[in-house]
Amino acid sequence: MKLQAKILGHKVHEVGYRVFLLHKAIELSCQQFSAYNRFQNGLQMVLALVEGDEDQLDLFKCFVKENNPEGAEVTDMYFEEYHGYVMSVENFMRVSMVEQLNKGIPALLRIDRKQDRMLEKQDATIAKLEETRADIVSEIRASREEVISKLDENREAIIGEIGEQSMTHYDRLKRIESDILKLKAKVGI
Repeated sequence: MKLQAKILGHKVHEVGYRVFLLHKAIELSCQQFSAYNRFQNGLQMVLALVEGDEDQLDLFKCFVKENNPEGAEVTDMYFEEYHGYVMSVENFMRVSMVEQLNKGIPALLRIDRKQDRMLEKQDATIAKLEETRADIVSEIRASREEVISKLDENREAIIGEIGEQSMTHYDRLKRIESDILKLKAKVGI
């Protein structure tokens, strides 16, 4: 016996539905299975074909009605007897692997191209950082030299001011000592 299952919804493609159904067909020991992504009346559709005995097909049908892969949005499903060709599970797995490789190779090539562009951007960024670093080092050196120059210019003035204040304090101290001696003399000490 052969069964055709049509699973319709807004999101039944790109959620692993065909592999999900394949796994169940293998679990039920069905020898013939295939599944295809199609569109029907503006909805995504998974068309699954399975061959087995009546019990296997009943179990498959019940499974499909009660389960779906994570992320799937199923709106309807139909089951009917099928009279056409159904490929072997092994052949379907081979076809699926080729299909996945067909999807994967362009993705890998895109990743490789993006990686090349990222490396070029990284090199440009490193060059810009080196340039910026050189500018900053140059500015720091110029600022350092300017600060040292200003300190050198002001050093003599600062030393002179400290010296003047020191002399002023020295003169005050001498006057205080002199005043103390005069007071002692008056007091008789």
